[in-house]
Amino acid sequence: VRSNLEVLKHKLAELDDPLTESAGLLLSLRPSLLARAQAIKNLAGAGERIRIHGDFHLGQTLRTNPSTGQEADAGDFVIIDFEGEPARPLVERRRKQSPLKDVAGMMRSFSYAAFSALERFLAASGQAERNAGAERLEGWARWWQNAASAEFLFAYRNVIAERPTMLPPPDCAQELLDGYLLEKAMYELLYELNNRPEWLRIPIAGILSL
Repeated sequence: VRSNLEVLKHKLAELDDPLTESAGLLLSLRPSLLARAQAIKNLAGAGERIRIHGDFHLGQTLRTNPSTGQEADAGDFVIIDFEGEPARPLVERRRKQSPLKDVAGMMRSFSYAAFSALERFLAASGQAERNAGAERLEGWARWWQNAASAEFLFAYRNVIAERPTMLPPPDCAQELLDGYLLEKAMYELLYELNNRPEWLRIPIAGILSL
């Protein structure tokens, strides 16, 4: 949190005007974000640690074809690319961690799916259409992101209930998940600052919504 916000602070003058306000708001929240990061240390329990994917998102899933002649069968999904986040040291990627880290990665991916699609649509639209529809469409994008995340969490909890020791009690699990969401969004913040500044509003919005 500390190092990535410092990078954002140094690059603030390079950002487009629409981003400056939200980036400034994010920088003003530094003390509370650091406090939230420190609070994770005080969790009574964190559940079990396992070998996780480490870089789990929609781009790491391949949908298989449904079975021929069975319309109700929508096929399955194959998960690929288990090397973890390439920017992290190998020893860290191999370390056993909470499965909630992968859950957070997928939830952040829903945000990217929604808002990157919105950005592409607005970029292909005329100026008048962009001005008239951006706010309304942003609300729908946020609604889809929240709906997809809720459905994913519902299904995940149903499956993980078969092994209740995997996760800590609900209150601790939510706090831990929020911590992983913050960590992932901070990772995205630094990535977009260095590679795609035009997409920076996606991780900023994600952090501000936590």
